[in-house]
Amino acid sequence: MQSKKYKHIFFDLDHTLWDYEKNSEEALAELHAYFDLFNTWNIDCRDFTRHFYEVNYSLWDQFNKRQIHQDQLRKQRFPLVLARFDLVNPQLADDMSVRYLNLCPAKPHLMPFSLELLQYLKPRYQLHVLTNGASDVQMVKMRSSGIDIFFDFVITSDQAESRKPEKEIFLYALHCTGARSDNSIMIGDNLDTDIAGASAITMDSIFYNPHKKTHNQKVAIEVQCLSHITAWL
Repeated sequence: MQSKKYKHIFFDLDHTLWDYEKNSEEALAELHAYFDLFNTWNIDCRDFTRHFYEVNYSLWDQFNKRQIHQDQLRKQRFPLVLARFDLVNPQLADDMSVRYLNLCPAKPHLMPFSLELLQYLKPRYQLHVLTNGASDVQMVKMRSSGIDIFFDFVITSDQAESRKPEKEIFLYALHCTGARSDNSIMIGDNLDTDIAGASAITMDSIFYNPHKKTHNQKVAIEVQCLSHITAWL
């Protein structure tokens, strides 16, 4: 694979370039303070954050498997989090959802070496984003973190009417960008969506695994740091 001449590089966004955990943690802390959750309902901020991540991960897994739609994910998220504290308050949940969707995407934090990697790659390749996130939110994230300038195309699941790992979103991305599977490579942190999806159309991929999660899947290239990616291009 090192001898291949790639022309197009497709990046996942959340957890790969944009630091979802750090940005979300900040937004949730602000949310916790704004709604005075500790004094009003005795909800600890750390517990609130932990339960949010558990609920959010489960809902995104369902979304990626086409078990729920994007609007269901957004509507169910905070009611399910509050239910973890035996709190049923639809108005509060709605208000929290709206405020979270305003706060979180506006955060600027990137994964380590994201900016340096993009600065190195931009003069050498055509760079694109391929994400299951919604177009409105993903564009805000990219502008807020200053990386929107690096990408020629941003392909989202709602644009493609498909989602990773389905072949259709990858084929749609190739069509939009004028790329081919044999001159493109996918970089992402999710084995089930990014890596499996690329494999389904025989596109090369790099599995970014910063937390060194254990797995049994065979991958051609796995890196723990984005700075290691250039060695494979």
